[in-house]
Parts: sequence; C-alpha cells; structure tokens
Amino acid sequence: MGAEVEIIVMPPSMRASKEAAAELKRIKPDVVMLNLPENISDLVQDLASEDLEYEDFIEKIGERLPSPAEAWLKGYEYILLELRELERSPDVYCYGDLVSFEVEARRAVEVARLTLRTMITGRVDADEWLKLLSEERRIIEAGSIREAEKVASTLIRYERAACISEHAPTHLKARLAREGMMARVRYVGQPYHFTPLEILRRKIVKGGVSREEVEALVKEHVKFIREYVYHKPLLEALDEWSVRKLYWLHGRGDKP
Repeated sequence: MGAEVEIIVMPPSMRASKEAAAELKRIKPDVVMLNLPENISDLVQDLASEDLEYEDFIEKIGERLPSPAEAWLKGYEYILLELRELERSPDVYCYGDLVSFEVEARRAVEVARLTLRTMITGRVDADEWLKLLSEERRIIEAGSIREAEKVASTLIRYERAACISEHAPTHLKARLAREGMMARVRYVGQPYHFTPLEILRRKIVKGGVSREEVEALVKEHVKFIREYVYHKPLLEALDEWSVRKLYWLHGRGDKP
C-alpha cells in the first residue's frame, strides 16, 4: 500500500501557519514536505534536527536565496521553529521548484516597480500588468508539475507523510494517486480573503479578465499596501485584511 499523505493548503497568514503546525503535530508524519526552495532542504533539515540555530539558518539561506532571504520563507517561519517540537522527528524536505522561485523573485521586483509607478502617477498600465502576471502563470504552472513529480518520488519511501502547499494541489494530488498513494487535503487558516493581486491572478488563470477589472484590482492592491502592509509585518497585515473584509463572519459590525 502507498503512503498516506496529508496535503495542508496554507494561505500566507500567521493564523494559517499556526494551524498548519498544529496539523503536523496531529498527523505525526514520518516525513514533512515544505514548498520552499529545494536548494535549502539540507539547511531546513539541520534546523529541524536542532543542528542549526535559527539565526545561523537565516544567515546561511542568505547565501543561497535572493536578498532579502527571509522574504522567500513565505510565512513558514513559525512552522520551521515548530518542526523541532514534533513527536517523531520526521525527515524534512523542501520541494519548491528553483526555476519558479527565481522567476518569482524577478516578478516580485517588477510588481513592486509597477505598484510604485501607480502610487506616484495614479494610473494603471493594464497591458503591462496583464503581460507580467500572464507570463508568471505559465511558468508557475510548469513548476507545479515538476514539484508534484519531486514529491511523489520522495514519498514512495515513507508510510505517513505531510505536505504543505500554498496552492490548490491539483497536479500533486493526481500524481500521488498515480503512485497508489492516498492523499487527503485540508485547508487551514480559513476563512481567508484573497488579496487584490491574488484575485487578479486567479481571474487571469480563468481567462477573460477585462482592462477595467485589472485597473480596479491594481488600485485596490495599492490601497492594501498603503493601509495594511506599510503598518504591520506582512502576515499580520494579511490576517487583519481578512478579518476586516470578512467582518460579517467574525461578528464585527464595522465594514472595511
């Protein structure tokens, strides 16, 4: 019988990170797969095994990842520290596709540049935003297929596994099934309200997004940066964003 795999889908928020760490403690896996760049896998294992202190870990990943290196941990900081508390001391691997991460790094710079331009001019170049995010989607899609292959080839040696992802695990779940593994998906950090750029990316994937929608979502993105990200660490900003946007679920009477 193939491995039992719990796929934990985690949006970028502190609440989701804490819930994902709690899931790992519940699952008690033999192996944990993290969607972080595969070239830091050995450092993450050393950190989890307490052979490396967190400050030294951050310094070492700075030699392998674009600066600032901490930005590419994508909300995994809490989970990385909690790995030491897991009962079974599982093996830990990073499966993030390096090509996709390098593209993501370059795209982040371009997104920041376009965001700053919109802040300064008040105008949105819809064509440039569409070109940037459409190219990003194609590369990430190809990377997702490679990541699914990587996870499947690793997990064949184990019986009980946990795999953390930030995206719907379409390719991953299908690839594991082909290897005879049983995969269950759990979404943590819910309810979560997508940021304006996440909404725009999802619309581009589905196709048919209008210039008016691009302009409106980019302007909302600028507002999100000004009102939330400027004032708090990113994960806290994302948590507050979700609470305010979903005020009716949280028993709040004040609209955003």
